[in-house]
Amino acid sequence: MSTATLTDLQQQQDRREALLLCVAFAILTLAAVAMLLSHAARLESWEGLGLGMGRLVILPVWGGAAWLLRMLLRRWVPSRDPFLLPVAMLLTGWGMLTIWRLSPAFGLRQLGWFAIGTLLLAAVLRAPRDLRWLKRYRYIWLSGGLLLTAATLIFGTNPSGGEPRLWLGCCGIYLQPSEPLRLLLIAFVASFFADRLAFGWATRRPRLLPTLAPLLVVWSLSTALLLMQRDLGTGTLLLILLAVLLYLASDRWQVLLVAGAFATIGGVLVYGLFDVVRLRVEALINPWADPIGGSYQIVQSLISLASGGVFGRGPGLGSPGFVPAVHTDFIFAAVTEEWGLLGALAMVALFAVLVTRGLRVALQNRDLFSALLAAGLAASFGLQAVLIIGGVVRILPLTGITLPFVSYGGSSLATSFIGLGFLLALSGREQAAQPLRRPLRNLQVGFSLAWVMISLALGWWTIYRAPVLTARTDNARRGLASRYVQRGQILDRGDVPLAMSVGERGDFMRIYSLPEAAHTVGYDSLAYGLSGLEMSMDPWLRGEEGYPEEVIWWQKLLTSNPPPGLDVRLTLDSGLQSAAAQALGDGPGAVVVIDPLTGEVLALASAPAFDANHLEEDWQDLVSNSDAPLLNRTTQGRFQPGMAMAPFMLAWAESQGLASAGDAVMNMTSPVPVDGGRLLCDDPLILLSEHTFEQALLNGCPAPFADLGERMGSDEFMAMVEAFGLDQPADIRLPSADAVEIGAPEAGESLRLAAVGQGELAVTPMQIAAALAAFWNSGDLPALRLVDAVRDPGGAWQQFDALTGPTTAISPETARALLAALESEGDLLGMTAAAIAGPEGQRLAWFLGGTRSADSPLVIVIVLEDGEPQEARSIAQAMAEELGIDLSSPSD
Repeated sequence: MSTATLTDLQQQQDRREALLLCVAFAILTLAAVAMLLSHAARLESWEGLGLGMGRLVILPVWGGAAWLLRMLLRRWVPSRDPFLLPVAMLLTGWGMLTIWRLSPAFGLRQLGWFAIGTLLLAAVLRAPRDLRWLKRYRYIWLSGGLLLTAATLIFGTNPSGGEPRLWLGCCGIYLQPSEPLRLLLIAFVASFFADRLAFGWATRRPRLLPTLAPLLVVWSLSTALLLMQRDLGTGTLLLILLAVLLYLASDRWQVLLVAGAFATIGGVLVYGLFDVVRLRVEALINPWADPIGGSYQIVQSLISLASGGVFGRGPGLGSPGFVPAVHTDFIFAAVTEEWGLLGALAMVALFAVLVTRGLRVALQNRDLFSALLAAGLAASFGLQAVLIIGGVVRILPLTGITLPFVSYGGSSLATSFIGLGFLLALSGREQAAQPLRRPLRNLQVGFSLAWVMISLALGWWTIYRAPVLTARTDNARRGLASRYVQRGQILDRGDVPLAMSVGERGDFMRIYSLPEAAHTVGYDSLAYGLSGLEMSMDPWLRGEEGYPEEVIWWQKLLTSNPPPGLDVRLTLDSGLQSAAAQALGDGPGAVVVIDPLTGEVLALASAPAFDANHLEEDWQDLVSNSDAPLLNRTTQGRFQPGMAMAPFMLAWAESQGLASAGDAVMNMTSPVPVDGGRLLCDDPLILLSEHTFEQALLNGCPAPFADLGERMGSDEFMAMVEAFGLDQPADIRLPSADAVEIGAPEAGESLRLAAVGQGELAVTPMQIAAALAAFWNSGDLPALRLVDAVRDPGGAWQQFDALTGPTTAISPETARALLAALESEGDLLGMTAAAIAGPEGQRLAWFLGGTRSADSPLVIVIVLEDGEPQEARSIAQAMAEELGIDLSSPSD
C-alpha cells in the first residue's frame, strides 16, 4: 500500500513514526561517535581514536533494520501505533552500543541476534493480523515451549560454563527456552480468559477455583520446571503475570490480595530452600554488612549509579565493568554511570511509553483475546523493567532476569521482538475493549507509581548518597583514574619524594620510595582502594581540589577525569622516620616523634609494617596476620595507658595544689590488682632511698598514683583527661581511632584503676605525644601538623593550617617542674611505664620522653605490645644514637 492511499490519520502517524526513527538514529549516532572519541579523551591523545571502530557497524545494521520494518509496517499494518517501533528500536540500539562498549565480542553476538529478531518480527507482521493461529493452536505452542524447557533438565548447558544450565544449543548458538515459554504462557492465558469472558464469565462471577483449574495446572507445571532449573527470576515474573492477567479478566481486586498472600508464602519457602534467595534478600536489607562477599554485586552497582551523578561520566568514559554481570542483569547500572541520572530517567521514560502504548493497544481492541494478549505483553515488558531496575536501585531483591531490548541475551532479544511484533499487529484499532477499561486504567496507575518510585530511588543514589558512595575505599574507579591522570607526589619536609606516579598516561604506576612510612603515606591500589594520606589527601593528589572549579569542570567534561594531581608536602623527616622504624623493628608497637614547639609530626612508625609496592601480592598474608600489619598503631591503635598516665596525674595534682613531685608517698612498691593480675614497679625488687612521687614516676610504681587518684576525686580526674586532650583523637589528617566517651569513674576501686591507666580510658600513642609535648611547650598542647603544604597549579606552596589550635593544659611552672622530674640520660629525658591490657593480661611497655635541646627539642613516645619497659627505653636509646643525640652526660 502506498502512502498516497493512506488516510490522513494514517499519514500523520506514518510521518510521526518516521520522525521518531530519525531522532532515534541521530541519538544513537551521537552516542556511537562519543564512545569512539572516549578512547582519545581518556588518553588525551588522538592516537586512541582508532580504538573501538568496530562498534560503528551497529549504525548501518540498525538503520537497515529500521527501514525494512517500516516498509513492512506501511504495507501490512498501515494504522499501527507510531511509538512502539521507534521506542523499542532506540532501546535496542542503546543496549547494543552499551554491550559493545563493555565487551565487543558480546556486542557482535547481540548484533547478530538483533538481525534474527528483526526477521522474526517481520515474520509476525506477515502472518494474519488477528493472530488466531496463535489462539487456535495454543496447546501445541505451549506444549512445545514446555518440552523445550524440560529438555534443559537433561541437555541443558551454560554458555559461560558452570551453573545454572538454562540453555539449549551448541557450536556457539544457544537458546534459553524460558524466554519463549513466557510469551507462549501469556498467549495461552489470554486465549483461556478470552473464551471464559465470551460466555459472560466475569459478569456471572462463577467459582474461581474449578474454573481456573486447567490454567493453574499448566501454570504450576511451568513454574515447577523453572524452580527445578533454579530460574527463580523468571518464575517470579510468571507468577506476577498470572495475577495481573487474572485481575484484568475478572476485574476483582481480591485477586491481587490472594496473589500477594501466595507470594508471601512462596517467598518464605524459597527463602528457606534456596541459598541464592537468602543471599539476595540479605543484600537488599543490608548490603553494607558484606560488601566484598554476598553483597558485592549490589554494592558495586550502587557505587556505579553514584559515579554517574546527574549528567554521567560520558559515553564510554565510565567504569561499569567493576560490576559483575554488568552486560546482563546490571546493564542499567552501566547506562546510569555513563549517562547519569538524566540518561537513566530517559530510559525509564522509554519503558513507561512502551508500556503505556502497549496498554493503549489493549484498550483499543474489542476482541478479548487480542486485548488480553496486548495487555499481557505490555505488562510483561513493564514488569521485567520494574523488577530488574528495582533490583539495581535496591528497592526490590535481585531477580536475575533481563532488561527487555537492552540487556545482553539473544533469546531475550528475539522473544522481545516477537512480542513487539504482536503488539504492532494488534495496534491501530479503534474498537474499545469495554470489559477491560477499568482494570487497564488501574494497571496503568500501578505502573506509573512504580516509575515514580524508581525515579526517586535513582535520585537518592545519584545525588544524595553519591558523595558517600564514591568516596568508599572499595570504589576501584578512583584507582583506575590514577592510571590515566598523573597523581601528585607526596614529599617529606625536605622535598624528598615518598610517593610518586611513574609511566605513561593510561599506565601510571604508584611507587613508594620509603616503605618505612607506609602506614603514614598509605597506598593507592586499584584492587584495595586507598589508605593513609593517599586517602585523606586524595582530592588534592588527584586534582579535584586546588584548581579553579571551572578548570576541573571543563577537564571532566572533556575526559571524565580531573586535571593532573597536585604535590603534597609533609612535616615528616625521612631520616628520623627510618631511624624510628629501624629501632622499632618488627614490633608489634609504635613510635611517635613530634616537635613540641611547632606541633610538627616528624616520624610515625608502626610495626609490623608492610611495603605498599607489593600490596597486591602480599594482601592475603597481610589481612590474615593476627598482628594486623595494616593497622597504623600510631593513630588507630587504642592502648591501655597504664603508668603512662602518671606524669599527667602528677602535673594536674601539682597545678591544683594537691601534690608535688617531692612529696613523700606511702606504699611505694605495693602492687595494684588489675583483672586478676598485678601492676608493679618496673623493678619490684628495687630499694629506693626516697619514697616520693618523683621516684614513683621514674620507677613506674603504681600504688602512690592510685592513692593520688582517690585524693583528686572523679571530677578532677576527668578534668585532667580533658585538659590533656586524652578524650579526643589527635586530628592530623590521618585515619584515627574514634573518640570513645567514657564515664567518670566511681570513687573507690574504679577511680584507683583509672588513676593508673587501667580504667575505661584507652589512648593512641599520638594522643600521648601531644599531651607530653605540653611539658616542653610551657604547658600548652601544640597544634599538631602532619601535612605542611600543597603545591598549587602555579608551582607555589600553599600552607595547610592545623585542624586544631593549641590549648593550655597546665602552667609553665608546672611544666618545667615535671620536665625536671624526668630521668636524664645525656640529652635524652624520659621515663618508662607498664600497663596490663585485656583479660589475658597482655603487658604493654611505654617510653615517654624527648630531647633536652632548647631550640629544636623532640618528643618521643614508644609503645610495645608484649614488651617490657626496658625494651621501650632501649628503642629510644637506639634512636638517639642514630640521630647523634648525646647520651653520655647532661648538657650544660
